[in-house]
Amino acid sequence: MSTAQDSVLLTPELLELILCHLPIRHLLVTAPLVCKYWRDLTLTPALQRALFFEPDNSTSPSIRNPLLEELFPPFFATLEDSSASNWFWPGSAKRIMAMPWSHAPQAFKRKEASWRRMLVVQPPARSIVVTEYRHARGGNFERDAVLKDLLPVRMGFLYDLTVPFVDRVASSFRIRSLAPELGGDLALDVSYTAQCCTRSNREIDSKFDSEAREQVPVEFGQFVREGTKDAIF
Repeated sequence: MSTAQDSVLLTPELLELILCHLPIRHLLVTAPLVCKYWRDLTLTPALQRALFFEPDNSTSPSIRNPLLEELFPPFFATLEDSSASNWFWPGSAKRIMAMPWSHAPQAFKRKEASWRRMLVVQPPARSIVVTEYRHARGGNFERDAVLKDLLPVRMGFLYDLTVPFVDRVASSFRIRSLAPELGGDLALDVSYTAQCCTRSNREIDSKFDSEAREQVPVEFGQFVREGTKDAIF
């Protein structure tokens, strides 16, 4: 190795700039294995922001976490990824169970798994508007909840919030970005069809339960008939 190369690699500020351009998977998994010096460098504020572990408020427009997109595709799917139906969105129990998680469940389930700490987007979202759509013989209904003043939204929180909504038959979800004037940074839309008889069986296999999962309280308003503001129940 030339003296110039040595000089660059041994200068923390220069090496940090180089590592910032690595794909996030390589920065997270491969770089720390090179040596202790590189491992310690991945803990600097700049590289923690590049890894989506720490907020980066300078980023504009919003950037999705590319590693989470790869590992949790139902949470980042677009409407083009779904059927044309208004009542079935890209996320579902079936698609959750088809995630890469299915090939290494023990690695994903671990309480300390790094994906739980990763920010979903940069700059980080701090509010989520949740809308639940209920389809029944009597018509279509919806109700809303707003989760405000959150800590930066990390994937663990979003996963714990979303999965219970689709752990039931005939349900689906989508997650999308919101303009600030619409009341939140992210929107979670959930759709389900009311069944004539209830089932207690889960739709999602227990191997997709994170050992660190927490219940996320959601305080909904009343159901209103879709397209109106008239409270029904």
